[in-house]
Amino acid sequence: MKIQKNIDRLFKKLLYGMIFCMSIANVNAAYPDRPIRLIIPYAAGGPTDILGRIIGEKMGEILKQSMVIDNRQGAGANVGIMAVAKSPADGYTLLFGDINLVINPFLYRNLSFDVQRDFSSIGLVASAPLVLIASQNSTYKNINDLVSYAKSKPGSLNYGSAGAGNTTHLAMELLKSKHGLDMTHVPYKGATPAINDLIAGHIDCMVVGLSAAKALIEGGKLRALAITGDKRALNLPSVLTFDQAGFPLPEMKIGSWWGIVTPKGTPTEVIQELNSALNTSINSPEIKSKLREFNIEPLGGTSAELDRWMGNEIETWSKVIKKANIQIEP
Repeated sequence: MKIQKNIDRLFKKLLYGMIFCMSIANVNAAYPDRPIRLIIPYAAGGPTDILGRIIGEKMGEILKQSMVIDNRQGAGANVGIMAVAKSPADGYTLLFGDINLVINPFLYRNLSFDVQRDFSSIGLVASAPLVLIASQNSTYKNINDLVSYAKSKPGSLNYGSAGAGNTTHLAMELLKSKHGLDMTHVPYKGATPAINDLIAGHIDCMVVGLSAAKALIEGGKLRALAITGDKRALNLPSVLTFDQAGFPLPEMKIGSWWGIVTPKGTPTEVIQELNSALNTSINSPEIKSKLREFNIEPLGGTSAELDRWMGNEIETWSKVIKKANIQIEP
């Protein structure tokens, strides 16, 4: 009797184990079996939102499942980032992130997320160059004119940015640090008011995304002095890169960039499925064509490549932030 009970108990354990394994296999095989939420940590209508919607829609088509866009702006992208960090690691909540993923822990005190600890990478999406600009009416015809004047009269020039800690701020701090410049930072609430003041002559220069400045450069209101990246922009072929102009910024590999991450612990099979959908999306002719309209270059690649990319970004920008003593409250 006792032997029979032990046999029955063992049989039940084996049966439950088989059922559990089959259920897990079915879940993985069925992924995705419901809509996927893509959190964009910025307001609707901005460049990150526009790009995220383009990529999200195409990935949804490939995965044969809806990709629901969820704008969670606030606190320099921290609201959206934290929303993803606290979500279940099941592949149904993704973050369309950018440089704020790697710089915010150095800019804000007491943040409770760490990109390398709390997130698993899906893959790089795209990049866009940043351009150093001045007013068309300024005396600076090229970057050498600007740098020469800044060095001859330390502290006399100022530069605008889209806000403290923004990429447009950090890029100028990197330029200052690499080439020994003393210039005063004037932060604005967004790139547009800064550009307007630049045109009006209230500030001397600034770095901004090419998409925000291209029409004004072509319209003769702004002058492009140099552009980030290792090659000239297809849409502004006459503008030298910082390296070609004699002021290399090797740490500023491209400029703006975007990638997709998901909570740490998401199954490897799910990450691979999402990575495949991402790469198929950004390599499709229609998506490439759309991105070119916004002066954006598709990237793609493996999840490990995004890991390495973000590691390099952390190394670069943590030093810049520390040296410039940039701190955002709270």
